[in-house]
Amino acid sequence: MYFGWVVVIVGALIMMLTMGTTVGVFGLYVLPVGEEFGLSRAEVNSGFALMNLGGAVIAPLVGRASDTFTARRVMVAGALCYALASVTIGLSHNLWLSAAVIALVLPVTVGGMTSFGVMALVTRWFAAQRARALSLAAIGMSLGSIVMAPFVGWMLGSLGWRHMLVGQGVVIGLLFLVMIFFLRDRPGPNDIEPVPAGTPVAPPAAQQTTADTKPLSTREILSRPAFYVIALTMAFGMGTVQAMTISLIPMVQETGIGMAAAAGLISIMGVAGILGRLALAAVGDRRVNKAIALSIALAAFAALVVLLPIPSGYLPVAALVAVIGFLGGAIMPLCLAILADIVGPYTFASANGLASLIIALVGAVTIRLSGDIFDATGGYHAVFALLGGAIALGSLLMLLYARMTRGATKAATA
Repeated sequence: MYFGWVVVIVGALIMMLTMGTTVGVFGLYVLPVGEEFGLSRAEVNSGFALMNLGGAVIAPLVGRASDTFTARRVMVAGALCYALASVTIGLSHNLWLSAAVIALVLPVTVGGMTSFGVMALVTRWFAAQRARALSLAAIGMSLGSIVMAPFVGWMLGSLGWRHMLVGQGVVIGLLFLVMIFFLRDRPGPNDIEPVPAGTPVAPPAAQQTTADTKPLSTREILSRPAFYVIALTMAFGMGTVQAMTISLIPMVQETGIGMAAAAGLISIMGVAGILGRLALAAVGDRRVNKAIALSIALAAFAALVVLLPIPSGYLPVAALVAVIGFLGGAIMPLCLAILADIVGPYTFASANGLASLIIALVGAVTIRLSGDIFDATGGYHAVFALLGGAIALGSLLMLLYARMTRGATKAATA
């Protein structure tokens, strides 16, 4: 078996454990931590905002480190930071220390193990089947909430949140180091990627020259117009999802639906996202223009988001959420595959770090605007119209990118 598939499988497990014990289960710690420290719900939720803010600032640095010092070394640093952050927060009785760890240490774990670790490795091991491999690896992110959340919830009830954090820091931190040991940073001379029938033939990753594997500088990345197109597409397509989720739950609750049923919509979206990634993996990288496919997916995604406030009743909303989750599951791997095509696999982490900063900024703006628009109108129609419009801009940008690449191809063959 091509060793790249081992990278995908192990990488998916690493992302499942990373996301399923940090970002995906943050809400499980809100009540016990708030009760012990006497904090309001907003004060506890500020921890998540701190992690997002710290991640936005640190992302370009971690991404550049992944391309400069190899992704595996960054993943080792992420595993050590995971252990340090979990144990420190579990033992700390100082809120300022815990806040500093959440803002500065935890983002190194989340980014270093996922976007700038596993995803960077996958882009280096695959050229012809990059979109397929990225979509399969990304399933680990969704499985984090689906598989790990019930386990973490059970352990919290049995051990308490402090013992849980200390235990997971030691056990999972060591497990990360073991799994990273079995990974390799790049293909060797005998690692030849298999190319399925109907897939455009790409140069084997193992045959890349030293010039191919030398990462671009930040200035070189920022000098490419195509980078801004895909980065803004990712921001409009992915940075609005959090704002949509935050508005979705209260919108449904205001119709009389209980918290458990409303929260079930997030699970529906997660399961549908896995199905979307599996569908993208099945299609793979056959002779389909990824930019056009992404533009169509974003256009459909935008239309469905605008429709969310219209139907009455739980089932119609759940059906819309399922289709939105399905499309969203395929959008992220497609964005990452196009980003890797633009800058190359050995500059992917650096470019992804810069794009993550733009995504965080757009996400913060859309979250704020969503709240302001609801306060001004008293309803959700304008809120979801704003979010749908932002996603539609991403669809238009992908059409622009498709035209740019078509023009470049004609110039190269002329």
